[in-house]
Amino acid sequence: MEIKHLEQQHYNDVARIYQQAIDAGNITLATKTSPWESWDYDHLKNMRFVALEDNTVIGWVALSPVLQRTGYHGVTELSIYIDENHHGKGIGKILMQHIIDSSEQAGIWTIMSFIFPENEKSIALHKKFGFSVLGTQHKSAQLKGVWMDNCILERRSTIIL
Repeated sequence: MEIKHLEQQHYNDVARIYQQAIDAGNITLATKTSPWESWDYDHLKNMRFVALEDNTVIGWVALSPVLQRTGYHGVTELSIYIDENHHGKGIGKILMQHIIDSSEQAGIWTIMSFIFPENEKSIALHKKFGFSVLGTQHKSAQLKGVWMDNCILERRSTIIL
């Protein structure tokens, strides 16, 4: 397995993996994948990576800005998704460490995640990497007509702060 910068050529696999999360029904609020142009605009160009096995994307991680105000330029939101056929192989851990290291080198001081409380495996992964739960937004969004809670997690850089 190798980690590479996520480029447009990887996006079909990235979208395929994201569609798996959408289909699972309890991982993301999205109901469909975005076209490349929208996805590319929403995610920081230097903070997006893929895990490749035999030139096939088996996982991806990316950061996006939380707010556009200048003072928040070092605060980001994390997206991390692993192909359902590759869960439990440590790919999430490798991608998480890579994005943390890369983000600190780029001067990012906070990574946030918004995770459904039911997604216990994702919350556990985040906690292993120093994320703490800030709280829960109760019934903050709807997914297919159902009000969903969101756990807010945050990791503050120990190098920058």
